Amino acid sequence: MSLRSRRLALPAVATGLLMIALSACGSSASDDRSRDAASGSAAFSYTDGRGETVKLDEVPQRIVASEQAAAGLIPYGIHPVGVWGAGPLKDSFTLEGLDLKGAESVGQAYGKVDVEKVVGLKPDLIITGAYPGDFLGGLGAKDAKVVTDLQKVAPMAAVSATGTASESLIEYRKLAQLLGADVEGAQIDADRADFDKAVADLKAAIAAKPDVTVLAVSPAAEFFVAITDEFPELRDYQDWGLTFIESDVARTPGSGSFAPVSWENAGDFDPDLILLDQRPYAYSLDKIRSDYPTWSSIDAARDGRIVGWTTDATLNYASYAKQIRELAEAIEGVDS
Repeated sequence: MSLRSRRLALPAVATGLLMIALSACGSSASDDRSRDAASGSAAFSYTDGRGETVKLDEVPQRIVASEQAAAGLIPYGIHPVGVWGAGPLKDSFTLEGLDLKGAESVGQAYGKVDVEKVVGLKPDLIITGAYPGDFLGGLGAKDAKVVTDLQKVAPMAAVSATGTASESLIEYRKLAQLLGADVEGAQIDADRADFDKAVADLKAAIAAKPDVTVLAVSPAAEFFVAITDEFPELRDYQDWGLTFIESDVARTPGSGSFAPVSWENAGDFDPDLILLDQRPYAYSLDKIRSDYPTWSSIDAARDGRIVGWTTDATLNYASYAKQIRELAEAIEGVDS
């Protein structure tokens, strides 16, 4: 998930201290589980988005997760003891409205996870997402040092995020069930029904205005234009009939899932709507307007035809339905 996130770093961890802590984690983790084999828990086996299978003798109870994975699991009652993300948990769009009680922040910037703190939480399982380009949610490349360090602490499962967001919803439901959750509760059923209605409304809005075009961007030092097929929710929107404008500018090693368009060429795009990245490392609308005058050369930008877009806030039915409704309303508001 690079530029889905453009940063990667890891605080230094003294090798000796880390190995001692890892040893302590391995010897005492079973003492901290709230359920044990005597309670009748089934063995845990899950094949993740990398094709790797995690097998454990007991169902994991203590979980450390990326904010994306936490957002997918918390609605089912699976509460991580630790979460890493792109900023403070209280400010996370991805986790908005979710119960974070008992979750300790173990990282607040892309690729930066406090491994010693994770060790102290004695996790049975670490969960993140597997994204296009062999990137892992909030961590960087699959062979990044932070990934290697975390996998010394506990097994890691990476839920696939290479398909559509709708498919990811199903995958998190499956994982939650394997973790012992009741996935048939009244609130879950209500969230699913609301999601289904939001999807139906969006499809209707698109069908009523089939010529509407959308540009998904993450403005920063360059005018980053999304490569649609690499974002699960954008793939959903395409499948439901929405037309996206893309760039023919080739990606660079640092641009990840975006085409790095020069700001001087921003005016070359003429969408009916703009999906504007809301994540912490994307520039704010105020900064864009003050620092990049070519932004206003895009009619949709000048006229305020902008919809907030948080790609990582699509991993549970409630948050995804909210974004879908906002997009449907924006499409309905476009002049025919």
